[in-house]
Amino acid sequence: MAARSSTAERLAAVVGLACACDLPRDPEGTAERVVLHGLRVGVVHEPPWACRRDGRSLAGAEVDLVREFARARGLDLSFTLGGETRLLAALQRFEYDLVIGGLVAGSPYAEDVGFTRPYHRDVDGEHVFALPPGENAWTMQVESFLGGVDIDAALARGRADCGDS
Repeated sequence: MAARSSTAERLAAVVGLACACDLPRDPEGTAERVVLHGLRVGVVHEPPWACRRDGRSLAGAEVDLVREFARARGLDLSFTLGGETRLLAALQRFEYDLVIGGLVAGSPYAEDVGFTRPYHRDVDGEHVFALPPGENAWTMQVESFLGGVDIDAALARGRADCGDS
């Protein structure tokens, strides 16, 4: 009679295989690169998610969230303001680690870049951050952070900083 494996033994085998495979992976090493060289963020001007305050510094709900993410991890941070098309094309080439600015799921760029799971829903759609394609470990880190944020408080700050436009 064949011995049956317990649920615990099967679970241990699955976990062991996952660890042996070193999953999740970042083929381009984004999660490791941001620790060593800093977080490069492309920003689309889209109040209250992201805006230029007083014509100088960047502000907005998502800008504040990214600053909080970087601060919590001790990451250097640089922002580049630009158009959505240009920034997402550069993200696809791994020139940025993240693109923010009111992006919503269902974008025509979904086949070319990665998106987080939606972290907020409103009349515009399901809001996401854009990430380099295939960088699964990096995506998991960003999604884990977004799962614990107070988006309502961030939006209130973003509206105050950017205006209600």
